[in-house]
Parts: sequence; structure tokens; C-alpha cells
Amino acid sequence: MIVLKFEKTSTSALVAHVDTLRAVIYIFRRAGVKVAYSQGFNPHMELGFSAPIALGTESVAEYVSAKAELEPNILERLNSFSQQGIKFTKVFVKDINLAAKLDSAKYIVTATGIGNVVEQILADNYSITYTEKGQSVTKEVASKILSATRIDDDHAELVLKVGNENLRPDRVVCHLMNVNALQGDYTIVKTEMFVGGVSADEFLSQE
Repeated sequence: MIVLKFEKTSTSALVAHVDTLRAVIYIFRRAGVKVAYSQGFNPHMELGFSAPIALGTESVAEYVSAKAELEPNILERLNSFSQQGIKFTKVFVKDINLAAKLDSAKYIVTATGIGNVVEQILADNYSITYTEKGQSVTKEVASKILSATRIDDDHAELVLKVGNENLRPDRVVCHLMNVNALQGDYTIVKTEMFVGGVSADEFLSQE
């Protein structure tokens, strides 16, 4: 089993998760990486991806596990067939379903004035309101927010839960901007993922 870390930035950040899966499968095939296939009527590559991220959110910390052996120059081969914004950066040999263990992620948010209000979300019983399937939804999310730190006036760092308790950072940021009347666009970049408070890279490097 190998686990590959990759970036999803630029125009690829605007690609839906299901299309990203198809793109990565295509890259593996074109690069000639020998990945095992499932059994049964409709066999498919045995790959396991980290949780989906919202459209428009960039990431330099995505992971895909593949039931395959480590092959020579695998990163160079994959990147030679990758589309704009998809770049494989690290490979680990680890017999593990990483996606099932990832429990939180760090994001850097850029927006005018966001650093001055971000710590509001650390309040007890903090709730956000967002639109889902055309309906306004309000949810209490305090338990899903692990940290919120001001970097400077226009930048902040969030650490939020992922997996079964996933909290989308764009919903948090949009709510925070709306209630504080912050104007302009925002950007979000996922910079790191964690397993039990340990960075995923460190976790994968452990014996």
C-alpha cells in the first residue's frame, strides 16, 4: 500500500470531488502505475481519498491511498500526466486506510478584516447559518472548531474537524463575514491534515 500527498489548487480547486477522483484515476492509468482492482461485476481501482473539500477551496494537503507497490520515479510519472493544479508532492509506504483516520485540518483564510473577528467562533455554543439545498440552516458547531487564531488583520488560521464530524471552512468564513459586515472576497487554503493531533505527514512517516 502507498499513500500519495497531492495539491489541488488553481483551476482544479473549482473541480467537484467526484471529478477529481476521475482525474486521479486517469493520471494513474496514463502513468502506468500498477494499482490493484476490486473483484466483482464492476471492478475499480482500489483507491481511498481524503474527505472532499468545498469548491473553490485550495489545498496543499490532499491524500490518496492506493493498493500498489512503490515504483521508481512515481511522483515524476504522475505529475507528467497531471492537469493544471494537481501536483503529487510526497509518497509514503504505509499499509493503512488513511482516510478513515484523518480527523482534523488546518486552513489559512484571507479576507479583509477576518483576523480581527476570527476568535468570535471560539465562543461556547457557537452557531452558524448557511444555505443548503435552497433552505436556510442554523447549526451549533462549537464542538467542531478546534482552534481559531489571528495571523494579522486580513489573515486567520482555523483548525476544524473532518471526517464524520466535518465542518466546511467556507460556511464558517461566510457566516463570520456576514455577521461582521466584512466586505470583499475571501480565499481558503487547506495547509495540513492531522491524525489525533499529529500531522498526517508525520503519522505516515512513523514506523
